[in-house]
Amino acid sequence: MPTILFLANEFGPAKEYHAPGGGELLDMCDEVRAPIPFSCRSASCATCQIEVVEGRELLENPEAVEQELLEILGAPEDHRLACQVRVRAAEGVVRIKPAG
Repeated sequence: MPTILFLANEFGPAKEYHAPGGGELLDMCDEVRAPIPFSCRSASCATCQIEVVEGRELLENPEAVEQELLEILGAPEDHRLACQVRVRAAEGVVRIKPAG
C-alpha cells in the first residue's frame, strides 16, 4: 500500500494518506486537505506543480497533456502536476511538496 506524505509548507501542515488501491493524487489531496494549491484541476495552469522528493517509481508516467505543460515550464524530472498524477497500488512512500 502506498503512503503519501505531504510535507508541511506555507500552504499548511504535513498530512499523510494511505492509498491501498492507489488512485488519483487529486482525490487524495482533497480527502486530507493536503497543503497543495489547486486552481484549474485540468493541467492548464500549473498551480499544482509539485516536487516528488521520494517515490517517483510509485507514480504512473505523465500522460501527454501533463508532459507538454511540464516541458513548456522547463520543469525538472522530479516535478509533476498533482492534478494529473496517478499513484500505483504498490508498497512504498511518496513524499511530495509544492514546487518552488
